[in-house]
Amino acid sequence: MAHELEIINGEAQMFSAEGKVPWHGLGKVIEDDAVKSAEALQLSGLDWTVEKVPMAQEIGEDDETGETVYDPIEGFYSVQRSSDLKSVGVVKGRYNPLNNIDAFQFGDDLLDDADAHWITAGSLKGGSLVWMMAKLPEAIYINGMEDEAIQPYIMVSNSHDGSKAVEATVTPVRVVCNNTFTAALSGAKRTFKIRHTKNMSGKINEAKRTLGITHAYMAELEALGNSLVNQSFSNAEFDAFLETLVPTVELERELVASEKDKSIALTKALNKQEKIKEIRANKPDLQNVKNTKWGALQAVIDFNDHHIEGRGDNKAERRMSRILMPMTANIGHRALDILTTV
Repeated sequence: MAHELEIINGEAQMFSAEGKVPWHGLGKVIEDDAVKSAEALQLSGLDWTVEKVPMAQEIGEDDETGETVYDPIEGFYSVQRSSDLKSVGVVKGRYNPLNNIDAFQFGDDLLDDADAHWITAGSLKGGSLVWMMAKLPEAIYINGMEDEAIQPYIMVSNSHDGSKAVEATVTPVRVVCNNTFTAALSGAKRTFKIRHTKNMSGKINEAKRTLGITHAYMAELEALGNSLVNQSFSNAEFDAFLETLVPTVELERELVASEKDKSIALTKALNKQEKIKEIRANKPDLQNVKNTKWGALQAVIDFNDHHIEGRGDNKAERRMSRILMPMTANIGHRALDILTTV
């Protein structure tokens, strides 16, 4: 069994299992399909602890000793990791750090099925965000079609800078093309959150009891997919849908922006429309469903997951954050809203 680590810009460490590059595109491969959290911590370079340390600022030197003098910064603490004493976050006094081993033990507690196992883990944003993903055993099949298999995963993530709670999130993946489905559904929770507080252990037990969210979410997703795949969607309807999703007419009528800015925005919108049209028309795995609302949705999700180019460095990190941990609704989420209201 070969174990390898990938270092992205010196910081984004991770491993992947099952003998193949993971669907999110990060990481190198290990030949193992049953990695547990303790081993995953080591393989992904996450086997470090954190400590909350009072912050201080340098105010000068002592006249007699020449030693540097520091003045405490009241109410603020640095979260230092043990491996290199690097600060991975700045927090206030009420924040209670949660070490990686404890966060992912929470994940182990959630995975009560013997066939569920961790397949990938890593850190992002300079170590301030850590995550681990498990593959669950039972896929769903939209309308009973083999090509429309949706594999459920659970991602456990934790921040060391106070930016987010510990979360367990259901992440379905359309197997044939690695499209992710991360939209909220009206009748089922997708995420369970736990704040960094002293009574966290009690909430962990609560999370374990309520992990029916996975089954409920996948059942609602299956019902949604069955509905959308049975609704025909013509080329004309798809074009009108794209104009609502990525407007161009409104840009042409815009009077506030400069002509240069208007031209740039219009070109970007037209390019997005054309790329999504191309995906729907030509992608082999969409041909059986392209003239349905489900096919329209998958074309947009494919565009979001695989065709948006970020700027500068850390493109892989930003891509994963955009897909798995969006701060705002992405274009796939907006597409679903439109398709379920027309």
